[in-house]
Amino acid sequence: MTDYSGAEIRDEHVKALRLLIEGHREAAKYLESAKDDIDAVAYTAVVYSAFTVAVRRRFSPTYTKSQVINYVADLRASLDENASQISPRVAESMILAALGDEKHKEREPYGADLSILVTTELSVLIDLVYGAGLDEVGLEGFLREAAEHARGWLEARQGAAG
Repeated sequence: MTDYSGAEIRDEHVKALRLLIEGHREAAKYLESAKDDIDAVAYTAVVYSAFTVAVRRRFSPTYTKSQVINYVADLRASLDENASQISPRVAESMILAALGDEKHKEREPYGADLSILVTTELSVLIDLVYGAGLDEVGLEGFLREAAEHARGWLEARQGAAG
C-alpha cells in the first residue's frame, strides 16, 4: 500500500510536468531524481492529475464510449510504427476511469505492465495537451489546474489514511 503522508505538490513537480509536456529531455532528470518515495508519489500524482484534467477537458461534460474508442484509434494511427506501444484497451480504460465512467468495470492496471501504463498515460496526455492548442497562458492555466487536482487527490488519500 502506498504511503501518501507527507507528500505535497511543489514547484519542481509542476516544472517537471511542464518539461515533460514540452518534450524536454530534462524532464526525465526531474522524474528520476525523486529524493524518496514521498517525492516519487508527488511526481506520480501530478502526472496522473494532468492526464485526468486533459481527459476531462477533452471529453467532458458528455462523451460516448465510441468517441473514446475513435480517439484512441486516431492517436495510434498518428503514431505510425510506434502505435504498438499503446494498448487500445488500456488507453480506453484509463480514459474512461479518468472520466469516472461507472459502467466501465475494468480497473488499473488493466492487465498491463507498468511500462505500458506509463507509455499510454504519457502518450495520451501529450496528445491531448497539444491537441488543445494551448498558448503560453493556456498551458499555465492547465498546469495550475493539474497541480490543484493533484493536491486534492493527495489530500483525499492522506485524509483516508489518517
